[in-house]
Amino acid sequence: MPLNDLQDAKEQVRQAVDIVDLIGGYMALRRQGRNFVGLCPWHDDSRPSLQVNPERQSFKCYVCDIGGDVFSFIMRTEGLEFREALEMLAERAGIALTPTKNSGQPSQFDRRNLLAVMAWAEREFHQCLLHDPAAEGARQYLADRGINSESVERFHLGYSPEEWDWLLRRAQAAEFSGEVLERVGLVLRRDSGGFYDRFRGRLLFSIRDALARPIAFGGRVLPGAVSSSPERTEAKYINSPETPLFSKGTQLYALDLARDAISKEQGLVVMEGYTDVIMAHQYGINNAVAVLGTALGEKHIPLVRRFTDSITLVLDGDEAGQRRTLQILDDLLALFVAHEIDLRILSLPTGADPCDVISSQGSEAFQQRLNKSLDALDYKIDAVTKGLASAPGTHRSALAVEELLGTLARALPTSARSTSRALLREQQVLSRLSRQFVVGEGTLRSRLAAVRQDHSSHPTRRSQDQDAPTHEKATPLAAWERELVEMIIHHPNVLAELSDHLTEQDIPHDVCREIFETSLELMHAGQIPTFDQLMLASDEAAVKNLLVDCDESGREKAESDLQQRVSDLLALLAKQKQSVRHQAAVTEISQKTLNPGDEDLALSAIFQDLKRKDESQRRQAGYAPTDG
Repeated sequence: MPLNDLQDAKEQVRQAVDIVDLIGGYMALRRQGRNFVGLCPWHDDSRPSLQVNPERQSFKCYVCDIGGDVFSFIMRTEGLEFREALEMLAERAGIALTPTKNSGQPSQFDRRNLLAVMAWAEREFHQCLLHDPAAEGARQYLADRGINSESVERFHLGYSPEEWDWLLRRAQAAEFSGEVLERVGLVLRRDSGGFYDRFRGRLLFSIRDALARPIAFGGRVLPGAVSSSPERTEAKYINSPETPLFSKGTQLYALDLARDAISKEQGLVVMEGYTDVIMAHQYGINNAVAVLGTALGEKHIPLVRRFTDSITLVLDGDEAGQRRTLQILDDLLALFVAHEIDLRILSLPTGADPCDVISSQGSEAFQQRLNKSLDALDYKIDAVTKGLASAPGTHRSALAVEELLGTLARALPTSARSTSRALLREQQVLSRLSRQFVVGEGTLRSRLAAVRQDHSSHPTRRSQDQDAPTHEKATPLAAWERELVEMIIHHPNVLAELSDHLTEQDIPHDVCREIFETSLELMHAGQIPTFDQLMLASDEAAVKNLLVDCDESGREKAESDLQQRVSDLLALLAKQKQSVRHQAAVTEISQKTLNPGDEDLALSAIFQDLKRKDESQRRQAGYAPTDG
C-alpha cells in the first residue's frame, strides 16, 4: 500500500472506531469528568488507573506509563503488529483496505509468514485425517466419540502419523525451513542436529485465534496406540509450546466459532476439553469454548470482555478438578467482580464430562443444567458448608464461616461495595450465613470488616505470570524536551521559530527526536503537525505514548505566556549548547590534544561566554555592566 494510501486508511479507521467503544469492549469503563476510567489490564489495578479521553481518542495509564490510540491499544492487547491491528480495526469499521505490495523479501520469521506456516500445517494435518490410511485409527476414535464429519470439517481436525519426519518432508517440498517450523512449535530440535515432528501419532485439534487464524495445536494420543519409542511414556494430551503466535493463558479454544453465538446467547460457556466443545457445538450449544491446559484467569479477561460479561464455567464430575477450582475460586471471584463479569458454575455428576452428558442426554437436558448453574459465590458457600447445615456451633462450622468471610472479603472488597449490586449481594450472603450458622448478622459484619482490613494490609501476591510487564530503562526525558513536545502539540505555529535554533542532533531522547523530525516533515509538506497528525504519522507505541502524555500535561499550561515559554526554551537550549562546547574544550585541553594557539582560542572562547553570562545576570539583578 503506498504511503499516502496508508495514511488515508489509518485516518479513516481512527475516525470510524470510537476508542471508548473499543476499550469498553475489553473492560468496564465509567465516566469521570471529561474522561472515562477503567481498571488497567497491564498491572494489578484497583483505583482504576486507565484513563480514556474521547475528545482526543487516546488512552493512558500513568502507573504503567502506557498510552496511545486505538491502534496502540489493539497492538498491545492482542499482541499484533501494526498492519494486523489496522486490518482488525478496519474490519470492525467496515472499511476495505488496499492490499499491501511486498517490497523486498520478508524474513521467514515474519509474523505473516509464521501464520502462513500454521495455516499450511493445519491443511496438511486435516487432509491426512481425511484420506491417509495411517489415520484410520483416528477416524475410528472420532466415530466412537460420536463426532461427525461436519464437525471434523468445521473444527479443522487433523492427524499426524507416527513418523519422525512426516511434516518435515512436506515442509521441505513447500520450502519451509526446519527453523521456522521450530519457531511455531511444530518440530523439536535433536541433540545430534536436525529436527523431528512434535505431534507424531496424535489426533490434532487446531487452535485458532479470534480472527480464525491457526496459531497452535493440541494433540491427543489415540487409545491403544503404540509409540515409536516404547520406552518413553506419552502424555495423553500435549499443546503447542509458547510461540510468537500462541500463549495458552490468553486464548480460548473455538472462540472464533463461538463469537456470534456468544452475542446471541449473551454469555460464554467455558469447558475443559476439546471434545467437550466439539460435541457442544454439534448439538447446537454454539457459545461453548475451552481453556487450553490452564485455569481460567486474569489474562483471559481482555479476550472475554470483548464478547460478553457473563461466563458459565462447566466442571467435569472429577473430584480432583473440582477441588482445584475451589482453591482458585476466591481469586476468580475477586477478578471477575473487579471487571464486572458475572461468573456462574455448573458442576456435573461424578464421573461425567460435557461430551458424555450431551451425547447421551441431548442438548436440551444440558441446557437445563446450564440454566440451573449457580452463582460462583453460592457455589463456594454450598461446597464449604456441605454437611454442616445441621451442626452449627462446631469447630468445623467456625472454620467454614471464617473461610467464607475471607471469600466475601476478596470477592467484594471495600472498593467494589459502593455499587448497589455489590451491597445487595453482601447482605444476601451475610443473611444466609447468619441463618445457617445461627450467628448474628452484626457479629458477621464486624468480623468481615476485620478480615477486609487484614487483607488490605497483607495483599495477596500475584503469581509470576500475572505480574505487570517490565519496561527497559530508556534515556530519561529532560524537562526541556517535554516542553518542546508540548509546544509542538498545542502551539505548532512556533515550530518554525524553534527549528531555526534547534536541530535533530541537539535532542538526546530518541522518541522526542523522532517527534521533532516528524513535525518538521509535516511542516515542510505544508501540513500542520497537530496531535492527530502526529498520532497518525507514527506506528511506534513509544511515540504515541509520549504524545498522549505531553498532550495531557500541555493542557495544564494553556493560560501561560507562550512567547515567554519560547524565549525560556531557546535560552535553555543556548545554555545547553554552550555547556556542551565548554565540556568538549575542557576535555581537549586536559588531554592536550590542541596545539598552543588553538588552546588559547578555546580558553578565550570559554572566558568570553562566562563574561557574557555574568553581565547578563548583573543586568537582571539591576547592576551596570563592568569593563572587566
